[in-house]
Amino acid sequence: MKALFAQNQLDTQRPLVTESVKRAVVSTARDSWEVYFSRLFPATGSVGTGVQILAVSHTGIKLLRMDRGSREAGGQLRVLRTYSFADILFVTIPSQNMLEFNLASEKVILFSARAHQVKTLVDDFILELKKDSDYVVAVRNFLPEDPSLLAFHKGDIIHLQRLEPPRMGYSAGCVVRKKVVYLEELRPRGPDFGWRFGTIHGRVGRFPSELVQPAAAPDFLQLPAEPGRGRAAAVAAAVASTAAAREVGRRREGPPVRTGSADRGEDGLALPPYTMLEFAQKYFRDPRRRPQDGLRLKSKEGRESRTLEDMLCFTKTPLQESLIELSDSSLNKMATDMFLAVMRFMGDAPLKGQSELDVLCTLLKLCGDHEVMRDECYCQVVKQITDNTSTKQDSCQRGWRLLYIVAAYHSCSEVLQPHLIRFLQDVSRTRGLPFHGIAKACEQNLQKTLRFGGRLELPSSMELRAMLAGRSSKRQLFLLPGGLERHLKIKTCTVALDVVEEICAEMALTRPEAFHEYVIFVVTNQGQHVCPLSRSAYILDVASEMEQVDGGYMLWFRRVLWDQPLKFENELYVTMHYNQALPDYLKGLFSSVPASRPSEQELQQVSKLASLQHRVKDHFYLPSLREVQEYIPALLYHTMAGSAWLNLVSQHRQQTQALSPHQARAQFLELQQCGCAGPLHPCRQPEWPQLPQHDPRPGAVSCGGCARGEPAQCPG
Repeated sequence: MKALFAQNQLDTQRPLVTESVKRAVVSTARDSWEVYFSRLFPATGSVGTGVQILAVSHTGIKLLRMDRGSREAGGQLRVLRTYSFADILFVTIPSQNMLEFNLASEKVILFSARAHQVKTLVDDFILELKKDSDYVVAVRNFLPEDPSLLAFHKGDIIHLQRLEPPRMGYSAGCVVRKKVVYLEELRPRGPDFGWRFGTIHGRVGRFPSELVQPAAAPDFLQLPAEPGRGRAAAVAAAVASTAAAREVGRRREGPPVRTGSADRGEDGLALPPYTMLEFAQKYFRDPRRRPQDGLRLKSKEGRESRTLEDMLCFTKTPLQESLIELSDSSLNKMATDMFLAVMRFMGDAPLKGQSELDVLCTLLKLCGDHEVMRDECYCQVVKQITDNTSTKQDSCQRGWRLLYIVAAYHSCSEVLQPHLIRFLQDVSRTRGLPFHGIAKACEQNLQKTLRFGGRLELPSSMELRAMLAGRSSKRQLFLLPGGLERHLKIKTCTVALDVVEEICAEMALTRPEAFHEYVIFVVTNQGQHVCPLSRSAYILDVASEMEQVDGGYMLWFRRVLWDQPLKFENELYVTMHYNQALPDYLKGLFSSVPASRPSEQELQQVSKLASLQHRVKDHFYLPSLREVQEYIPALLYHTMAGSAWLNLVSQHRQQTQALSPHQARAQFLELQQCGCAGPLHPCRQPEWPQLPQHDPRPGAVSCGGCARGEPAQCPG
């Protein structure tokens, strides 16, 4: 914007007088200040995301959060996630105040009191953008064996092309409504045409029209690269070079062709694939060329002819230009500032009044705000830890710690990814090398970030001090039903799914389908606010966010689906399920109360369940009248006199006395499962945003319907 004002010589003394200039200013502002030209709606998401505001603009939607403590009086809006209208298939409102954005590869669920206004605005934008669009989005997979047809996956964006005419003497046709229809006899966009012709990932071919739907035309930065690999242009943008764009094209068409000399001239070296040196050969600046700003390097190293190896090794002088050949001068200046921050964090440059946390936050914020700088950041850190000859004793160690942190927050491009992973693997697999342990941890962080998106909350000063001291984990308390406690080791990139898998492994559950039945909940406001965590939520992010809201928060582990059959061998498994099922049973959620006196079979079952509860407490004596009342659901207990219930329970005393408490729990679950009209817990609520107004005791939450006080959803 400043450049536009300077170009047209505009200031407070010279008002806008030309319509073309006015339009140019507005157009530049719309493209540069998208949040400013957005309509903002209050919105919340699952815990761990920190979403506070939903912004809807002409380009798509953004999830925002207000960061406090900035220079602005009211804080500053921070963009957490961005989705273009090309990503959004459709929007629904499953329930009041709930918005469900169905994207090509995921679903985003938000909650807003203005859900209907959001949906109307988004639908209007999508409808307008789909008009006369030459793009469609796949709604189902299409993987034909015929190579002449276009294969694609659900969510792929396909660019429509004009239908190729058939060869001379041939006719193109298809079967429509049980008859052969010739394509050339139909209007290309008619309802009976049946087939389309398009291109994706560098391939062209025909495909059925029924498998796609119109989509907004994406720009270059939103085109998909390869199935499951992210966006193609993000690769080219991340390294900001035509060489990367050519490699993306080669990957679309087939295996990459190694042509080192084509990128660096006739004297290019044939290097082993996927090494950092090979990446430097392709995408780094020419080492023999002087810096763009014309400054002469004063060091002896600068006067000699530099090589690629020099550009990938430690230097004690700040960079004068970026390592990767960035075409934008502003990005080049940003890269030099970034390298200075790397040197300061490693102790090779003075902090100048900043703390280590300030320097780290600057680096992470640069990578977060400018995706194209992430590869440059990784290359700079790798450079400084390679052949490190710093006079500072812990410089290299701090560099590895920095790489460990960056890998937990930001991913690299798919072009750099194989080179960076091989670099980390080469170090971690060589036992004799120092830092092989942290190299493995860096690789694990990077793989986690590529899978789950990376941490969102900046590390606290306490967490940073712990990481610099070599402590990359902390003990976190998780409460299981009945007050059972588990203190698990939480690492920098531990997500909720990792916790579920670890506790399930302790319960001897190893099948992936079993993991989907358990959820981690965060509990605040003394048990009045319960919210499930997304499986991709980072535990340390959740802890950091909750400590700012409610220092007395708790993390619960509960089962929410009951598709898999119960097992009775593992003691923790049986105890956990018994503690979760018992409160709901005593509330009468597992049994229907008869209109009159219960049948003899029902009386025998309820009395035996009461006797088993007494044995679980390791009691051998006959229960008292008051204890019997506690063992029987209240609605059933009042159908008979207390003395009659006591007589029924005493009939099972001899049989239950022979059991251990573990056996009594297992038999209780088995009888309860067989006695109900269906599974132990028939509710099928996978996840929900908020479960207010329920018993704050551990063990009181079991599933969506019951926790919300809706026993009608439990027909057992």
